[in-house]
Amino acid sequence: PQGGPLSPLLANILLDDLDKELSGRGLRFVRYADDCNIFVASRRAGERVMESVSRFVEGKLKLKVNREKSAVD
Repeated sequence: PQGGPLSPLLANILLDDLDKELSGRGLRFVRYADDCNIFVASRRAGERVMESVSRFVEGKLKLKVNREKSAVD
């Protein structure tokens, strides 16, 4: 349930493979539940990482990325 007390726990279980993928790529990141910040050196790198991570999440984990709430800042 969205906003329920188990949501962060369930997100952590579902996104454990994402954490391993990001670590394996040598990326610096912070994630709490389904909110994730990935730190890169440039906007161009951010755009590349955003696209490849979105493909990983949707393809490998079978989860939907909300592109309206996702951004490179």
